Amino acid sequence: MVIKCPNCDKNDFKSERGLNCHISRIHPSSADGRGLRPSTDTRGRRDDKDIVVKDITCPFCDKNDFKSERGLSCHITRMHRSSSDGKGPRPSTGTRDRKDDRDGARPETLTPRHEDHERHNTDRDVVKGVAKVQRESLQRGSPDNILLKNDAVGAKPESRPAKYKESPKQSRTTEEPHDRPLSSLSNFILSFNAPNFEKFVAMIEGSIVRPREDSTLRTESVNKFIDDLKVVMERISDIPLKLLKSGSYYDKTKIDYNNEFDFMFYADIKMEADFTNCPPGYCKIRKGVTVNKDLDPFIDRNGYLVPKLYKSHMFDIFEKCRTDPSFRKGRRTQLQDRKPESPAYTLLFDLGIPDKSPIDIDLVPAIRISGWPKTKDAREIQTGKWIDISTAKKAVECFHVVTKQFPEAHPDINLLWRVSFSHAEKELILHADLSDKGCRKNVFKILKKIKENMKSKNPTEMDKFCSYHLKMFILGFYDTHSDFSKDQKLDMLKKGIEELAKCVRKGAIENYFIPKDNVLQSVPEEERRYVVRELEGLLQ
Repeated sequence: MVIKCPNCDKNDFKSERGLNCHISRIHPSSADGRGLRPSTDTRGRRDDKDIVVKDITCPFCDKNDFKSERGLSCHITRMHRSSSDGKGPRPSTGTRDRKDDRDGARPETLTPRHEDHERHNTDRDVVKGVAKVQRESLQRGSPDNILLKNDAVGAKPESRPAKYKESPKQSRTTEEPHDRPLSSLSNFILSFNAPNFEKFVAMIEGSIVRPREDSTLRTESVNKFIDDLKVVMERISDIPLKLLKSGSYYDKTKIDYNNEFDFMFYADIKMEADFTNCPPGYCKIRKGVTVNKDLDPFIDRNGYLVPKLYKSHMFDIFEKCRTDPSFRKGRRTQLQDRKPESPAYTLLFDLGIPDKSPIDIDLVPAIRISGWPKTKDAREIQTGKWIDISTAKKAVECFHVVTKQFPEAHPDINLLWRVSFSHAEKELILHADLSDKGCRKNVFKILKKIKENMKSKNPTEMDKFCSYHLKMFILGFYDTHSDFSKDQKLDMLKKGIEELAKCVRKGAIENYFIPKDNVLQSVPEEERRYVVRELEGLLQ
């Protein structure tokens, strides 16, 4: 059987697969439509890939004859290396600031090679998002295509109905957009005035990309690093230690490349928490019913474990393990500067692979407390709307404390430990959609990406507000809303942005596990005003 190509005279194909490969390679999408492969769906539905976007427009110049995402991506990479006006080379920066959920910014040093690699990936991901929105617009027959070159920051828009107004921050004359260096193409693309909220969300989702191959490589490298570190630690440490893996990778809400990992190492010794006369979110730690004396050197005369002594000893263990000759991966690490109040021992781990940026690894000394605090000290985890019995039971098995100092004056300030519900957070977020296969995690990820875009656009005005605040907000938001079916995603996202803006304006987001603890208390008022302006601007 011989199959003939419907677009040319070639007729020596022996199988449909060969014909499909030929069409994909020779007739992908010509302007006259000859490259459009007819849909084989008997219901007449066209898939996104079957819709030809005849004129994909460059967001920086008037060139509009691109026939594929790859062509646009190559053009942007070659011609517009992201100056503010899109005409000149992108300025190279050697460091990026990273905001930890609880501890403040830590610098991450990247070589120019790493920067170029990440920019290339970001450019490609955003181009995919732009092309996806244009395809969806054509598929719905929408007359208002996205004209990025006219909608970009600093450009004069064409006259058309204003469906999406500028946020107050974008219109401020004290700091023109072209005076602000942009860290990536995605920040430039996502700061234009989107025609409507749905397309804005589509572009946000298009920029949340985690390449499978890169993700697997990084995860396997870090897991191997930790496994080897544990072997060395068992030999060197005079305290029996166990590990808790926490962070957005492990609760499946990661929105970018796997370049940050958090690990808690806690003493495998029975300890008890004392919340008497302690501020919300803090407690004192004393020895439980055990004959183990490994922590006795760090206990005061009243029987309380002193956090500074414990932290110093654990940091010594981490350093000895990192520099031990038998730990070969330790040679590819660099100890990062940290603030005195930070509870984390932070390493920069170089994968040793060209074009792969280093990984930020936090090793956090902790103490594990079995069970759950009394209801006067922490809220009870209620089952029902979105938390099933098994998830709730798993979440309340334990909590942890870390050596983060209380920021105000207190009689027992040298004995206070910060309570961490990282274990419960991971269980609740990880299984948030288990009961109804809904969109809770997706809404959370989009909010995180919006927060990252706000910070990238103006990092000087957004320093303290971080993902931890969003996590505490979103858990409470899950409790107060019931319908998170996937077709309600846009509505729930709008409600989430509205309610988040109200909370930030009031300067109060309750700690989901300790309602008396306001997690926004350390965020300055000026920064809160900036966050509110940006959030409200999304909905205007």
